[in-house]
Amino acid sequence: MQPTPPQSTWQVSDAALGRPSSAVLDLRAVSLLLDAPRDAAPARAMLHFLNALLPVEFISLVSHGDEAPAQIEGHAFHAATPNVTRDCFAQYRRHFYRFDDATRIARQMRVQTRESAAMTVLHMRSPDIPDAGWRQQIYEREHLSERLALLYMPAPRTAFSINLYRSEAMGRFAPQEIERVLAVSPLLRQVHRNLVGAGGVGPDMDTRIALARARIAALAIALSARELDVAARIACGLTADGIAADLDIAPSSVVTLRKRAYLKLGIHDRAALVRLAA
Repeated sequence: MQPTPPQSTWQVSDAALGRPSSAVLDLRAVSLLLDAPRDAAPARAMLHFLNALLPVEFISLVSHGDEAPAQIEGHAFHAATPNVTRDCFAQYRRHFYRFDDATRIARQMRVQTRESAAMTVLHMRSPDIPDAGWRQQIYEREHLSERLALLYMPAPRTAFSINLYRSEAMGRFAPQEIERVLAVSPLLRQVHRNLVGAGGVGPDMDTRIALARARIAALAIALSARELDVAARIACGLTADGIAADLDIAPSSVVTLRKRAYLKLGIHDRAALVRLAA
């Protein structure tokens, strides 16, 4: 099972867990994965688990519904790396998801009335993305080299995908690294299935923003509504460009509102704001 084409797909079932694998699982990473049902951001636990096996820069957990897909969570592995997943997904959802084979696969899954144990793993490299705008505005702009998308049905008529992204600095997924992902993908699916069965998959970004906004507002500091909007999105990891697009304002306005909010809150950086909103 050597992945050689530019874009490849594999079907994986629960039986894959019984196959021999050369991957040695880090016990601490496994414990993080098992704690995912109690984590407010379970995809973050998946990302740390996977990085014990191979380098992954970003993870995006996506729900595929009747219309456009929705991002449930998005995280960067390295604390020093800006979390651009929401900004990129907003562009993807607005313009590009129709060109994605993952959308087609998810729609085929959603017509099934019974849960399936099978997963489909889709490998897509940046140079082979079929739409030039998608390639330029997301992959080339954010220096991403490729994506592995793990698509599955955690419940009947539902489809989710775990999307793993590598930066250009990390290089491409080697065949043996893809083998490691294929080997543990049924485990990831089972963890997420249990989350769905328990009634939750972690809060989506809109919910996280609303919670952060309420917590900042509760500090009784006289922030304006727009200052609260910007501060909440900064606390949730959005960039200035992403906030500008989300609120339909100029990036320069975001910078001004951020300065005003920081001054009123008596802080100087995002880390302090995250602590206030936690």
